[in-house]
Amino acid sequence: MSKDKLLNKKQQKELQSLIDEITFEAKELRLNYEENPSDMSGSQVHIHESSPFLDIDENDELKYSGSRWRHILKSF
Repeated sequence: MSKDKLLNKKQQKELQSLIDEITFEAKELRLNYEENPSDMSGSQVHIHESSPFLDIDENDELKYSGSRWRHILKSF
């Protein structure tokens, strides 16, 4: 079935108008981000106050850093 039979002329015009508006807003959003980049990537890391990630060793340095923290579990 062709597109002409699914939508009448008025509906096609309205749909194209919505497509144009969404495309315009998407382009504006991209340009705005390029001019004003965000520090937030959309992902967040939450660390609880009793997390082993915050444990300090005898030298007052973080006990787990870099890749050493990846498989650490702390039982209470």
